[in-house]
Amino acid sequence: MTTLRTEATQTRDALDEIDLRLGSGRVSRDDTTRDYYANDIFWQPGIRPLGVVMPQTREETAEAVRIATAGGLAVVPRGGGMSYTKGYLPDRAGSVVVDTRRMNRVLEVDVDGMYVTVEAGCTWAQVAEALEGTGLRTGYWGPLSGVAATVGGALSQNSAFFGSALNGTVAESVLGITVVLADGRLVTTGSGGRRGAKPFTRYGGPDFTGLFIGDNGAFGIKVAATLRLWPRPSEVGFLSFGFPSMAAMAATQVEMARTRLVAEGFGIDRNKANHSASVNRISDGLKTLGNLAKAGKSVFQSVKDVAGAVAGGTAFLKAHAFTLHIVTEGRTAEELKASIEILRAIGKRHGVEIENTVPKVMRAKPFSPVRGMLGLDGERWVPIHAVFPLGDAQKVVAANEAYFAERRAFMEEHGILYSVMSMTVGTEFFLEPAFYWQDEITPLHQASVGADVVKPWLDRPAAPRTRAAVVELRRGCQELYAGLGGVSWQIARDYPFESILTPETWSLAVDVKRALDPEGLMNPGSLGLAKG
Repeated sequence: MTTLRTEATQTRDALDEIDLRLGSGRVSRDDTTRDYYANDIFWQPGIRPLGVVMPQTREETAEAVRIATAGGLAVVPRGGGMSYTKGYLPDRAGSVVVDTRRMNRVLEVDVDGMYVTVEAGCTWAQVAEALEGTGLRTGYWGPLSGVAATVGGALSQNSAFFGSALNGTVAESVLGITVVLADGRLVTTGSGGRRGAKPFTRYGGPDFTGLFIGDNGAFGIKVAATLRLWPRPSEVGFLSFGFPSMAAMAATQVEMARTRLVAEGFGIDRNKANHSASVNRISDGLKTLGNLAKAGKSVFQSVKDVAGAVAGGTAFLKAHAFTLHIVTEGRTAEELKASIEILRAIGKRHGVEIENTVPKVMRAKPFSPVRGMLGLDGERWVPIHAVFPLGDAQKVVAANEAYFAERRAFMEEHGILYSVMSMTVGTEFFLEPAFYWQDEITPLHQASVGADVVKPWLDRPAAPRTRAAVVELRRGCQELYAGLGGVSWQIARDYPFESILTPETWSLAVDVKRALDPEGLMNPGSLGLAKG
């Protein structure tokens, strides 16, 4: 009993010291806050943290981590909260969540050097705003949830969407990262970690930057990052196509990817169009485009074009089993025209050209509210994904369709709706099934989507049995994709990792963890690394 009292005292003393050293308002320990931070988009309820620290500088983060780990507390980094893989959920009661969102300053925009340095809590929408008027942009420039998702979160999970068909994931755009290690050390990778050097290049020795990309905070807490800038193309074009089958759409995506003419593009099935595109991007986006067109800020050429798109609505999406939506860019009008014609010819070989409203709306307002976190009628949503070599796309599509055909009765029994999205990311084929089902609305959904939006569904009861069925379906997908040679990002505590690595490679991960975090207190359990 004496030991228990001593541990409780140490815990209280550590949090009190953090509160004292960082200043008023940095530490929250009330039950409502602790409950909120015990959930992510899918997994709930989890283990409540002892408290939540919201530092405003890298130095405050380092001090908080040093005090917490010296007191035997685990530290768990959290960004924008858009994850569904337990990446920011404590694996033990003796944990402190470090919420990085108050570290959201743009530190430097170097137009001549063509890089930007931001704090890790910056959202991608804030990065885009800071670069407005410079004529420059990062290669990968944000996820769909970029209004809330942070740069640090994207680096921890690896992330793809805007710009990714051409430029790959966020990993291809980062030059250096500043992290806080488990003992409170502040470390900067890339040339920014050299004496007297600017953060202009990633290399010049071992690639320490890569160590912290996709680690889900297992190796350190990101507090800043430098991203490479490229000239923003002056011309933008849009194409959409309809297909009778996933195989036909995938064939188009693969052929287009090999041209390197697509900036970003995604394919969706009819269910996805109904539950996500129509409620999150298209219908809502069309309502605002009239004003944007009048102000000369819309990708539509005139108010008349907007009116026509609004009148057309989203019915055209549901006329096809699958639809593909493409954005292409060019330095000149002539270059853009040539690219569009090449891509149009590819699309028409496999499908039919349709109204290109969807990619226009996505580009007109890329960082919209995260309404797609819930379905059309407030259904809960969670995806699962993997990437594969381009040449394996047809094999993967066939295996995926066979899996869901086999599980159709199971999904109907539990009232689970399946949808699918596909993309190409550089030279990779990306597949992302998603599931919708009736379940309770959590405080995280309410805070992210908006209290007014979720109000009609707040009385829905929890559905743990259905949620368990979703877990089973997702696990089956993970095993299927791993068996097909697929690779998943945002591993956290959800996707398999140790079981799919060779023993020698896994031992390297263990050795790195042990070297950086010998007590195993930096986001323990992430990547399956419980203790160093």
